[in-house]
Amino acid sequence: MSAHALIVEPFETLAFMRAALVACLALALTNAAVGMLLVLRRMSLDGDVLGHAVMPGAAIGFLYGGPSPTWLSLGGLASGLAVAALAGLITRGRARQDAGLVAFYLVALSLGVVLVAWRGSNVDIVRVLFGSVLTIDHQALLQIAAASTVVILTIAALYRPLAVGAFDPAFLRAEGTRLPYGAVFLALVVLALVTSFQAFGTLLALGPLLLPAAAARCWGLGAGASMALAAGFGLIASITGLLVSYHGNLPSGPAIVLAAGVLFGISLAATRSWRLLAPMIGRVV
Repeated sequence: MSAHALIVEPFETLAFMRAALVACLALALTNAAVGMLLVLRRMSLDGDVLGHAVMPGAAIGFLYGGPSPTWLSLGGLASGLAVAALAGLITRGRARQDAGLVAFYLVALSLGVVLVAWRGSNVDIVRVLFGSVLTIDHQALLQIAAASTVVILTIAALYRPLAVGAFDPAFLRAEGTRLPYGAVFLALVVLALVTSFQAFGTLLALGPLLLPAAAARCWGLGAGASMALAAGFGLIASITGLLVSYHGNLPSGPAIVLAAGVLFGISLAATRSWRLLAPMIGRVV
């Protein structure tokens, strides 16, 4: 089989593969920016919890409007923001904040599954939990593009304080800034997760957000360059996962997340090997 038939033909001949590719491109750009800031802030646990916190809202949206991308997204966005706000209000200190987020995550995920099972079928539960990037239609594609644009433009406008807050939050506090950049960033994380939720579901939405950013971070570049590299990794993982899914008749979302995990493993192994070999090469030279 030729390279054209393996790589190009699925996207050339099938409209749903092209729609999935466009959605994954938009998500790769959004997830690179948000995911890198999440990694720099060491908030991976928070991202995981918030990703699952969209479940009850998505379930309520499902009860109201069925498997409509609009209602699922609006409900998920509302519950994600609510969980982030409530966890911040009732907890103090980093350790208690993590415990509060995990508690909300467990309750939110369980409640969402119960609500979907109450009025839906097992197929509906699987779709909400794992998504289906290959079933993204024109309406969902427009929503992904619109949400991705909002996230990227907001990060571009607030890039400096968001980046400084990731490296030195004490500096922002010393400056006496009035804008709650931490809350703004959490809202961006929730919006990015809700956007990914349509393609990857609540259980996998964090994968495309976190893994490409973690892989890019391994190479020790600056924040801006790492975001660009993470976007490239996300696009490579998306194309690879979609092709593996198509040719191997496998679930598309897990295939994309696994491809991103492989890129993270390669980046981690390559950079650690270089750090071990560089001093030896220097001595030889």
